[in-house]
Amino acid sequence: MRIIPLLLPTPYPVGPVNAYLLPGPPVTLVDCGPKTDEARAALEEGLRRASCKFEAIERLVITHGHTDHFGLAAAVAAASGARVYAHADEVPKLVGDRSFVEPARTLITEAGFPSEVADALFNVWRSFRGHLDRIAPTHLVADGDRLPLEDGSLEVLHTPGHAQGHICLWDGKTLIAGDLLLEEISPNPVIEFDLEGRRLHTLPAYLRSLHRVAALEPEVAYPGHGEPITAPAARIAEILRHHHDRKERLARMLAGRDWTLRDLAAEWFPGLDLRTLFLGLSEVMGHLDLLEEEGRITIDRRGGVLHYRVAAPDGG
Repeated sequence: MRIIPLLLPTPYPVGPVNAYLLPGPPVTLVDCGPKTDEARAALEEGLRRASCKFEAIERLVITHGHTDHFGLAAAVAAASGARVYAHADEVPKLVGDRSFVEPARTLITEAGFPSEVADALFNVWRSFRGHLDRIAPTHLVADGDRLPLEDGSLEVLHTPGHAQGHICLWDGKTLIAGDLLLEEISPNPVIEFDLEGRRLHTLPAYLRSLHRVAALEPEVAYPGHGEPITAPAARIAEILRHHHDRKERLARMLAGRDWTLRDLAAEWFPGLDLRTLFLGLSEVMGHLDLLEEEGRITIDRRGGVLHYRVAAPDGG
């Protein structure tokens, strides 16, 4: 499979994002960057260098519904007539569904913040809307689906965790990894809610996705950010160790006293601002979920705020 990386700038701390051109046929673009003039110019230039016209794109695959990966999708589809593929669980993000707002507000206050912080956070999120146009996929993909190419096909792997509907593409040797696997950082298990407002355990899901991909033994992975990963198994092992170590560090902290999510995030990530607050909360919440699933912590509600502590031994 021929893969042509296209490096696109973003206005976010994560830095540039990768889109990938698969010459096909059908000519396929995997992710497309945020809706900014700079990203669109870089995308058009990258396509030109690959001798591909913008209008020639026949299929756009969105790995997940985060703005840096899909903000230009509507523009690509409008200019080219491309079919747009995504997992059903990402549709609420892609179409701008706002059902997450009230569950997120509840989470912020239960973490120990005043309600004004939630309002300020939502204002920051609203400012990002200019970096995307809403789009409804023309084709929904599910785990195990195959996307044909001239020299074979790509298997869709549903790999939830960083996003509930995150997908990777797999040809038996090579993985187009989206944000499942990154070289320089551990992908954040971003807090998400189902359509009924229940919070999902995103980090446990992410670790299961990593284990699944590790079992496939990919030779190379093309990530959503950064250079190709030539030793995916080693990188997966590093990420798994990272989360194990963080989980155990958190358990030691919780053995000493009660903590709120707000206090834990401030301890782990000093200096969080409104642009990074939700990511910090997501990281800590993910490790709390791991400990909760192992039956190692208790959660008490006092004055509308949740407090976490290591569970007493049986009979203690």
